[in-house]
Amino acid sequence: MEQHELMTTEEVARHFRVDPSTVRRWRLDGVGPRFVKIGHVYRYPRGSLHEWISIRCGDRVVT
Repeated sequence: MEQHELMTTEEVARHFRVDPSTVRRWRLDGVGPRFVKIGHVYRYPRGSLHEWISIRCGDRVVT
């Protein structure tokens, strides 16, 4: 799968096994994965999910 593939809120929720409302809350609280707003919809680059997990786990590589 492509790192730049855009995922919907529902797809992200399935990925993390949470309710879509949880993903929306993360977005509103500014604590979730990076997203882009296209018109009136939100999309999440697949790579941003992996980045977010890494940061949350403290595995962030500092250059």
